[in-house]
Amino acid sequence: MRNLFALLARTHRWLLFLALWGVALGWMNTTYSHHRTALAGWSLRASGSWLNAAANVQEWTHLAESNRLVMLENARLRAELESLKERRTAPWQTGDASVLRSPGWNGSPWMVLNRGGRDGLTLGAGILSQGFAAGRIVDTTAHESLVLTLTHDVAQWSVRMGRAGQAGRLVAKEGDVRRASVLDIPWSQLVLPGDTVMTTGFDGVFPADVPVGMVEDVVGNETDEFQTVVVSLGANYPGARHVVWLEHPRNGRLDSLSSAPSNTP
Repeated sequence: MRNLFALLARTHRWLLFLALWGVALGWMNTTYSHHRTALAGWSLRASGSWLNAAANVQEWTHLAESNRLVMLENARLRAELESLKERRTAPWQTGDASVLRSPGWNGSPWMVLNRGGRDGLTLGAGILSQGFAAGRIVDTTAHESLVLTLTHDVAQWSVRMGRAGQAGRLVAKEGDVRRASVLDIPWSQLVLPGDTVMTTGFDGVFPADVPVGMVEDVVGNETDEFQTVVVSLGANYPGARHVVWLEHPRNGRLDSLSSAPSNTP
């Protein structure tokens, strides 16, 4: 019983202390402006902390929903991209070959390679030498190919001045395996020495924008409608030892269209 009375006494003392502390705080809040301001600031900070926490929770919820929508959109775009990849045309096929004979040997404008039909080379494939357009395959044996080069006087190639300039015809300069001429370029097209000459892709041998050479000079009379552009060929025919061939399945289909009989009366 004595212990119970002691416990009650201590409890009453604590309750009395808390009550007096509350009265003191209330009296201090109503009496001293500084303490009242401090308490108000503490209350505002506490309220602001709770409001910020609530706003952060709401913002996190919004961000989570935004991230979910972004992930769904990425998945949709990825699926669409893969679908486009499946429908796109086949890429250009490439391979390498060694040069058995170069243009200029014994006065010949032809190039002979050590790869043929059984090695995967087909008629019409384009040939690159040191990254520049060099010619196209016109005949094959089992393990050799004959290349009609840019130096042959019967060949004409579709080229343009730079990537967006006027298109013209590249023709060989007789007896010169290092230079060629570009015809049908109007004088309205500004052509300067050092400009790059590139393929157009129209002839079906090379893709567009393959370099052919650099402008060396421009000749002709400005009273004429067209100028003649002298081009230094990038393909080093006398020193070429290895080449790269390019082939696209579409080229064969285009050639078959040009040889198909017309149904137009």
